[in-house]
Amino acid sequence: MQKIFGEKIEGIDYQLRKGVYAVIFSPQKNQVATVQLTRGSYFLPGGGLEDNESPEECLKREMLEETGYELVVGPYIGNAQQLYYSSRTNIAMLSDGYFYLSEIGKKVQEPIEEDHLLKWIPVSEADQLLFHEHHIWAVKESLKKQL
Repeated sequence: MQKIFGEKIEGIDYQLRKGVYAVIFSPQKNQVATVQLTRGSYFLPGGGLEDNESPEECLKREMLEETGYELVVGPYIGNAQQLYYSSRTNIAMLSDGYFYLSEIGKKVQEPIEEDHLLKWIPVSEADQLLFHEHHIWAVKESLKKQL
């Protein structure tokens, strides 16, 4: 069964955005890597899937662009969707997220996206800090698979 977060409003056309995201834990499993935008919101590393790009290629590209770090893509966690309204673009969105347990590699460049900062947050605070519910779901699902 598909996990869908957010409330669908009848009569609203949602723009579909397929995305791929990494769940990266610290070695002690007490912190998770996030990307914090300069406006304050926290997200899992990752983003929109481009034409003819595999999920793994997307994750590696997004990680480099957002953080400057290489990424080792691990097992698939699952798929979940998030309905939300983007105040930045003024569009109702349906984020179709595919999540992978991953490991951070070495830093190979400076981030391309200057408004993105790699931030490690306590796993215990992920449900308060992460912007999207489907990202919170992915962290919780990953922890279940780690046990």
